[in-house]
Amino acid sequence: MTESDYQATPADELFREPALRVDARGLPCPQPLLAMRRGLKTLSPGSQLHLIATDPASREDIRSFCRLTGVSLLRAECRGDEFHYWLSAI
Repeated sequence: MTESDYQATPADELFREPALRVDARGLPCPQPLLAMRRGLKTLSPGSQLHLIATDPASREDIRSFCRLTGVSLLRAECRGDEFHYWLSAI
């Protein structure tokens, strides 16, 4: 992921414990996106969600979802065969 893939956010915002962790490892497209969306609906605005996925299509899916909905993608990382995303609920 490049710097343009996520919005700049104060460091304390990036490293706080997420309110919800969604484990979508092993789920095919579009299941990680749907699981993340369901999770976001349960959170209050500003709460953080951490999504873990193994589907490579999630990289574009999550970015597109955030652009279309206004949900903030705080951070995105690739760790081996896992993709990690931190989002802020609106």
